[in-house]
Amino acid sequence: MTNYETTNLHTIRSWCESNGYWPGHVPGDPTRIRIGGAEFAPAEKLELMDWDDWFKQFRKRQLKFVYDPMQGWFDLQSRNVKAD
Repeated sequence: MTNYETTNLHTIRSWCESNGYWPGHVPGDPTRIRIGGAEFAPAEKLELMDWDDWFKQFRKRQLKFVYDPMQGWFDLQSRNVKAD
């Protein structure tokens, strides 16, 4: 499995949209961002949000997007977390 890491907003949005994923947040707390539509993710109610607001929180929380383009797997992690 090959994982990639990025903070590039265009890459994140393009990859998510091409895989049917969308930007969301935990209901009532727009600071707790998620990516919706993932089959492997635990069932969680999410509210849809626009990409600009999602990216603001992504930058503010200093996150990175870790993903495997071949398997459709992804994770949001702190930029302080080192890859295995």
